[in-house]
Amino acid sequence: MAISSTLFYIAISFSVWFVLDHLYAPKHLPGEPPVVSSSIPYVGHILGLLRHGTRYYQMTSAECKLPIYTLNMLNGKVYVVTSPELIAAVNRNSKVLAFNPFIAQLGKRITGHDEATSRIVQHNLNGEHGPGYVTEVHDGIVAALSPGTNLENMTEQFIREVVTRLDSLETDEDIQLFSWTRNLVTFCSTRAIYGPESPFNKNPKLSDLFWDFDQDLNLLIANVLPSVIVPKGDRARSELGIAFQKYFEHYIPGQTQSSAMIQARQSANTNHGLSSWNQGRLEVGTLLGVLANTIPSFFYLLVHIYSDHALLRDIRAELEVTCVSTVNPNKRTLHIMTMREKCLLLYSTFQESLRVHALGAGARFVRENTMLDNQYLLKKGMVIQMPMAVMHADPLIWGPDVGTFQPRRFLKYSEASQGSKQKATAYRPFGGGASLCPGRHFVTLEALAFAAYMVLRFDMSPLDGQWSIPAQKQESLATNVFPPEKDIFVKFSPRGEFEKASLAFDMR
Repeated sequence: MAISSTLFYIAISFSVWFVLDHLYAPKHLPGEPPVVSSSIPYVGHILGLLRHGTRYYQMTSAECKLPIYTLNMLNGKVYVVTSPELIAAVNRNSKVLAFNPFIAQLGKRITGHDEATSRIVQHNLNGEHGPGYVTEVHDGIVAALSPGTNLENMTEQFIREVVTRLDSLETDEDIQLFSWTRNLVTFCSTRAIYGPESPFNKNPKLSDLFWDFDQDLNLLIANVLPSVIVPKGDRARSELGIAFQKYFEHYIPGQTQSSAMIQARQSANTNHGLSSWNQGRLEVGTLLGVLANTIPSFFYLLVHIYSDHALLRDIRAELEVTCVSTVNPNKRTLHIMTMREKCLLLYSTFQESLRVHALGAGARFVRENTMLDNQYLLKKGMVIQMPMAVMHADPLIWGPDVGTFQPRRFLKYSEASQGSKQKATAYRPFGGGASLCPGRHFVTLEALAFAAYMVLRFDMSPLDGQWSIPAQKQESLATNVFPPEKDIFVKFSPRGEFEKASLAFDMR
């Protein structure tokens, strides 16, 4: 009887393997990138990604040390690209190796919008037959966030909110730095983007709900019984969606104080007939771009500056010389719009912070069978992933000090310098090619202005007397800069010269 049972289970196992391997799993064709196998056939790489997030690409890349390789996953494949030269080739083939189809498919899993809206989103994704929903939204956001009046208005509103909150900061309290940064930037950014009617203004609890949603994002993307498997994240997504549904139900074009970005999004939503419920759901996805990467970026920028006394001193000196004017001893003015060009050390520090802490992956969808760089066959219907962390940590690109934080690293690289083109391709905190993040100008201005106000007005010290850079959780599949594993307790104190003096700003 025992032998019969054993033979039965062997037969069942063989049958399952045969179905998966011969009828379900895609074949590896000559010319495709080499396969990196998993210890658990068919689902091992899926489990690895769910467990480790994009860190899994670092693990597989360190194991195989290949410029491009294949991960087989049930009935699909992921081509992982780690070479700057091959990434440049991906960028050159943006019509057939496209970003929009990937994000349209992923977006439904993130936001949970309905099937009718999914059809609208996925129609004419690449604009071959005139503007579709995705191209209209993208073009509107690019126009709103490109250098110009709209960008200046958003930045001005953001820094105005920051200054108001810093003016009322209680400096005698112990502060958890990441939580404090998260709350401050959440409310200031959303106020600048959505206007005074921002749902976050009306319900401060939405901030915690957003981070509940972000925490459970991987399993929400897996989309297997989310209300049962990740009820907290699923409920947070629903409540955020309802809050933005109400926002759009009361939205009056022409009478709004929202940013040009939201005006463009709402116009596209209306043009394509999206219901207010689905508009609210889609806006939950937008929040990932607005908050999920931005806030950890600001946190790590502050930690790197304040933990290095010499760097803090030099950035303060640079700001005073290049971007601060003194009306009288009791009033100084910080000039916001020239900081990127004039505060080169601060800007380089921000860039280096992103190199070290931007650990996500850029993605493309293969629309047609393609020979990449005349070497590698990429099959139609598969996905390309380009992990930032692998390229950001490559000593062949960045030099032997790649593993250390070097705030002056980006002062060395000019457009004409040797290897600068390779570094520009490998440096991907905002993506690259056709999917270059349209919000990069706003985020950079936000970060530089926020950091400048902090370092000019406040000293900061850790309560335990010793600065340390906390490791990142690094588990998300849909964001790039991950929050710290643990928070840092700090204390703020006003700098002597600003106890009685004011620091204003202008948009020069």
